[in-house]
Amino acid sequence: MMSRTGSLVLSLGVLLLLAVGCGPAGTFDGVFPEGDEIPGWAPAGDVQAFGRDNLYDLVNGQADTFFAYGFERVDVQIYENDAGRQLRVEAWQMDSASNAYGLYTASRSGEPVSIGNSGDADPGRRVDFWQDRAFVRVFAYAPEEAVTLEAFAENVSRALPSGGRRPPLVEGLPGEGLVEGSVIFFHQESSIQDHLWLGGMNILALGAETDGVLARYVLSDVAVWLLLIEYPEDTAAAAALDALTASKPSDLSVAVADGVYLGAVFGALPSIDAEKLVSSALDGVGG
Repeated sequence: MMSRTGSLVLSLGVLLLLAVGCGPAGTFDGVFPEGDEIPGWAPAGDVQAFGRDNLYDLVNGQADTFFAYGFERVDVQIYENDAGRQLRVEAWQMDSASNAYGLYTASRSGEPVSIGNSGDADPGRRVDFWQDRAFVRVFAYAPEEAVTLEAFAENVSRALPSGGRRPPLVEGLPGEGLVEGSVIFFHQESSIQDHLWLGGMNILALGAETDGVLARYVLSDVAVWLLLIEYPEDTAAAAALDALTASKPSDLSVAVADGVYLGAVFGALPSIDAEKLVSSALDGVGG
């Protein structure tokens, strides 16, 4: 009979072999289509796994974009068809479903597709979706049939764990005037800078412990941005309000701190309408 010490040594040895052979720990084993699952396409090489220590090898100069959403691991598989064309499937594992959703919202720029919890596509070039803790991208190096990219995405979706809910901060957004596909869930200022410039100095003290939502609204024919941030404590929200008003953004219409929440509207909306929008948003999130 094996001793307790011998059993422990054996177990540690097995774990070491698994760690060396499989790269960063994850849940993506078996999610990529095999050679006969998508007609005419087959894997070109092995799956590549990237963690926090080597992500720069995959996305040189862009790793911080993914770190801002609790990045844990990404697996990448290249496929090639009979004509020699290639496409790439990426399965990004984040630390929570909320962050998988957030990365998806920060990345979308095309047309909605019904894959996973929700999907986004540039037909013939790219399909993204989020599901559970995963953000998945199917990317064609050259124009490809949209149905092919969607077939890859749907295949991966079926293999992934189901589930994943949008963050409460998003669920509480007012529906009236909300522009479909404009919502971005974020933690860091860098995730929204392409849409709303706050100076680049992190005056709102954003970080891993803050949840934020940026959403586009059209009210009375005026397009504005609604910003909502949830802080760990109400003193932080009050300090952020002071910092925001002191910076005097030219397009700030109204800003309010209510408990742990900060709400602000940016754009040329009349003050009474901007205040109504912020009030409705704060009521929706329990502020």
